[in-house]
Amino acid sequence: MRRGMQVFVSGMVLAAFTLAGVGVASAQEPAAPAKPVLTLDGDAAVITFLIKPDKTADFEGVVTKLKEALGKSDKAERKAQLAGLKFFKSPQAVNNSAVYVLMVDPVIKDQEYDITRLIAEVFPVEVQEVFLKYKEAFAGRAITILNKVP
Repeated sequence: MRRGMQVFVSGMVLAAFTLAGVGVASAQEPAAPAKPVLTLDGDAAVITFLIKPDKTADFEGVVTKLKEALGKSDKAERKAQLAGLKFFKSPQAVNNSAVYVLMVDPVIKDQEYDITRLIAEVFPVEVQEVFLKYKEAFAGRAITILNKVP
């Protein structure tokens, strides 16, 4: 009886270690890249951001962090995206909101353009704080896709 119990316990321990090993092995496999949540079509794009007037400094901090993330990325696509981004601020308000315009020229096809996802690629720890600032500053957004005229 005692011998049977030892075999049973040994089998359970072995099974537990085997299952744990499978979990560890699975966790170590590289994750497939996440599909982009915001891609842009066309040759160029204009993204207009409406930002709460008392949160413009926070939004400009988010833009700075985005540029930093794209510049520090190991991906050539991110460097190309950074080269094609130009941010502007309008002196005119719309609906009591500050207006920022992002010119994207050229659009890098099939690439992520979601600000917080791009920042998370390089700054995974800081992204939550950046996201909160962006969310609290955000009042609206419009995306206009542009194609070259021959």
